[in-house]
Amino acid sequence: MKILIIDDEISIRHSLKIQLLKLKNVQVLTAESGEKGMEILRNDHIDLAIVDIRLPGISGLDVLTKINESKINTLVIMITFMNEVKLAVKAMKMGAYDYFTKPFSIKEVSASIENVLGFIEKRASISTLEENLFIGSSKQVHLIKETIARIVQSRHNTNILIQGKSGTGKEVIANFIKQSFQGDKEFVVLNCAAIPKTLQESELFGYEKGAFTEARNPKAGLLDKANKGLLFLDEIGDMDLELQAKLLRVLENKKYRRVGGIQELDFDALIIAATNKDLQAEIAKGHFRMDLFFRLNIIPIYLPPLRERREDIPLLVDYFISFYKERIKSPIMGIRDDAMQLLVNYEWLGNVRELKNTIERIILLSPKNYIDVTDLPDEIINNRSDEPISWTLENNERKVIVDCLEKYNYNISRAADELAVTRTTLRNKMQRYGIVKNKK
Repeated sequence: MKILIIDDEISIRHSLKIQLLKLKNVQVLTAESGEKGMEILRNDHIDLAIVDIRLPGISGLDVLTKINESKINTLVIMITFMNEVKLAVKAMKMGAYDYFTKPFSIKEVSASIENVLGFIEKRASISTLEENLFIGSSKQVHLIKETIARIVQSRHNTNILIQGKSGTGKEVIANFIKQSFQGDKEFVVLNCAAIPKTLQESELFGYEKGAFTEARNPKAGLLDKANKGLLFLDEIGDMDLELQAKLLRVLENKKYRRVGGIQELDFDALIIAATNKDLQAEIAKGHFRMDLFFRLNIIPIYLPPLRERREDIPLLVDYFISFYKERIKSPIMGIRDDAMQLLVNYEWLGNVRELKNTIERIILLSPKNYIDVTDLPDEIINNRSDEPISWTLENNERKVIVDCLEKYNYNISRAADELAVTRTTLRNKMQRYGIVKNKK
């Protein structure tokens, strides 16, 4: 992960660089002016830019504007003096992810950067490929897509709780909702698992000067930025119990106070919470508040593990083969039926993410035109499920295709979009299974 510091003060660049290099897998670049910073941004992939608002030549706001205009995929944190907080708020409205004020404390900076780096990692997992991971024709997938469509159509600020095991696509669903609003709402993320519990409150609510020892200047929180937008509370099951109570009051009263503050601020946003934990079990253990669960669970979305929607596995496999053969320039054209059957029977504890990684690895290593059983990992070949699959792969895939074609009156383009395959792939499968439109 690459981070760029743009600041004309060498002491600031030096102290930030030392702090950032303590993080794992981080490379830090520096620039003393906006012009040099933009040159680096145009010629290198930078994940995060920390930019001083006051710069010689083009200002920090100019840098942010150029990043937006150039569609450079870089998150931005602004640095400002206390008397320039209005400029920082303006920068956030322009798309900056966060800001901190000079003189800043290492604790404050660390919390801000840890949160943004957690978001970058999540965003990286929602790549062009993974934005299409939640595909399939199962009833569960259709229900989830219909639920999201209704949420977006209503344009109503409500609370959504996404539950599902790791790898099922919780971040993908949150991103779908974000993209469906076409960028007209700010999308703010708090990863409750990535930030120490002692810092979660100040990150979410912000704080006033003197609220605690290192609070030298007031700091707006994520609630400020998310107001009138979308707030994604990732890994909500890891939120501190005391903070859960305070969040509950915000959701009930639509008002909050910064840490150490007395002024009540308004808050109204669409809330998306996600967790891979069983919140009912966490409630029974006393680790999660029941009242907060019911408040968040206005719109529940359950993402089933892959083993509960096995009929989607062939569609996912076909999609991954098509995607990776183009990227890797592989000769692989498809997969043999017996190999596909083993993939369908496998438990996939890592869910869609594990399936994707498996197909990518096979395509990288196999020189063949078709994936066969010998290409599969040993754990899949040797898998013996205690619960035999009652349907055969070919019959199930044929039924899925026929149902979809009938739904769209055999419109190949619309059916292919629904099944997340190309029209050529769909026509080949129709020919393979002898599917033709019945004449009435």
